[in-house]
Amino acid sequence: MTDELLARVEKLEAERDILRTLYRYGHTIDVGDEDGWADCFAEGGEFATNPRMDGYRPYRIAGRRALAEFVHNHTRPPGLWHKHLLIEPLIEIDGETARVNSYFAVLTEHEGGPIVRVFGRYVDRMRRDPDGVWRFVERTAYLESLRDGLPPLAWGREAAERALADAERSHAAAGS
Repeated sequence: MTDELLARVEKLEAERDILRTLYRYGHTIDVGDEDGWADCFAEGGEFATNPRMDGYRPYRIAGRRALAEFVHNHTRPPGLWHKHLLIEPLIEIDGETARVNSYFAVLTEHEGGPIVRVFGRYVDRMRRDPDGVWRFVERTAYLESLRDGLPPLAWGREAAERALADAERSHAAAGS
């Protein structure tokens, strides 16, 4: 195998490994896999939001401990069903680091049916850690449109579980 061909194969493998982390992020947060989600981030990694809409404040979560606390308080089934979708990632690799720009949409169940809750774009800085796994050094979610009037996903786990319990009690009472 020529050096050029080897470099091309290594780049394709790196892109595939980066995609695995991008996809794992959505799969883990949507089912409440807290350890799996936190492992998408490098030590000292950061997750931030930057909403363009009035009335929504940006936030930044830095470090594995804070990220673990954040995802612990994020909604999950059966309290609230949602899916984080990754769309059209553009990956630029430079050695052991990468930049990724992609679109996202989050689908949520609401009033018995699916809705698009939010969409926007992710801007990511990633690195390949010594174990060979690509992780986020920084992931910023630019929220470009958000459906008003819905309970929060971030820090919304307790409220979603309380609402589910209330609905189950109402359903049981109606059946009695």
